[in-house]
Amino acid sequence: MKRLRSATRLLAAVVFCASAAGAAAQRSDEVRRAQPVEETVIPRALPVRPATPTPAVTPPRTVPAAPAQTPVPRATPSPAPAATATPRPPPPDLDPGAPPAEERSTEPEAPDRRQLDYANALFGRKLYDLAIPEYEKFLGQYPGASGRASAFFYLGESYRSLGRSPAARTAFQSVLSEHGESEFAGPAAYGVAEILFKAKDYAGALPLFQRSAAKSREAALALSARYFAARCFENLDRKDEAASLYLQVIEAKNPNPFREDSRLAAGTILLARGKKAEALRQYEALANETGKAPLQAEATVRAGLVALDLHQADRARGEKAMLQKATALLQKGRTLPEAGRWRGIAEVGLLRLLYSTGQYAQLLTEYKRGLDQIPEEVRSEMMLLAANGQRQLGQGKEAETIYAQIIAKYPDKEEAREARYQRLINIYNTEPAALVTEEDQFLATKPPAERADQAR
Repeated sequence: MKRLRSATRLLAAVVFCASAAGAAAQRSDEVRRAQPVEETVIPRALPVRPATPTPAVTPPRTVPAAPAQTPVPRATPSPAPAATATPRPPPPDLDPGAPPAEERSTEPEAPDRRQLDYANALFGRKLYDLAIPEYEKFLGQYPGASGRASAFFYLGESYRSLGRSPAARTAFQSVLSEHGESEFAGPAAYGVAEILFKAKDYAGALPLFQRSAAKSREAALALSARYFAARCFENLDRKDEAASLYLQVIEAKNPNPFREDSRLAAGTILLARGKKAEALRQYEALANETGKAPLQAEATVRAGLVALDLHQADRARGEKAMLQKATALLQKGRTLPEAGRWRGIAEVGLLRLLYSTGQYAQLLTEYKRGLDQIPEEVRSEMMLLAANGQRQLGQGKEAETIYAQIIAKYPDKEEAREARYQRLINIYNTEPAALVTEEDQFLATKPPAERADQAR
């Protein structure tokens, strides 16, 4: 009985610590999200999971402690949420809950127990190739012995550690088939789900992650299973179910290594569903909570862009609160350290904001101020906003120059198509005699029907 209590304490300690250590984000295709193995997720507004979505990721392992000695969980796969090193529980002889040596029974140990303890000791020292035949010997020679569920599970873990996924899956499945109500059923379901997830069989992995969440006695393992079930839903394009599950993960108590990636993924899905106010709450919360500088910059800029969209959609009411929020978030986002590409995206957002509120002179000042630092990926959009601002201020020649540059340098981008139309408006204002010829040339480019009608 004392041995059982000691093993149970070790199991609880390792499951709790290993789940935090194995946590994944960040899609991408991007972060993101937290994203599947070698896949570009979900990035997942600008990406998600990768999204997203949002590159593929191997789910983190949450491994129960071996009765005799506890293994070190595997390293955290990227881009799953970051994790800290997992402390190893003491070996049984150092277990604070174990009785003193002088009080232990001196009776000889039963052969089946001795065999299982030997296999566990090899596993605990990460001698997986040696542990495998000893677990198989125990399972073959002692069919009625207790401990078979743990033997099957650690046999599966040994095979998994050696990269032998088919054999690992068979061993884990034996736990589910023969010991479906044991404490190892939840971790075993997770083990099979992980193998399927890595193979991108999300439909097969989903019910097993759900089973693991329902069967696991440890909150950390259940949380990990729910998170990866949400990832499966997302990759199966069942976005509403994914968002609902991500929100559940977000609400789980600490330690919660999946909260940040879940906020990013949920925000992206909510935004795509038109639920901008809810997406804004997730992005703002993420920006305030995370201690990772690049993620803070991304979340801040995403929040600013959503706030700008909400302001523009509700501009008729004349409320300034959302405009002020968008301005503050975008200005903060472009100054944060390690902002990377999000600094340029924040600059574009600020120019959009200034253009939509008629602050054309300030728009041009901002454009010229950061001209040498504009990332190439957003340069065409910033040039278009600057040209439109110059046209609004009556600076027709300057606007014509930038329109021509956009068309010549980015002929296949949407900004070039829009620049051709905006250039017609500029010609109408500055050189109306040339409008008919320019219009014919514009229509020859086969613009969208709406722009063609407007031109005519």
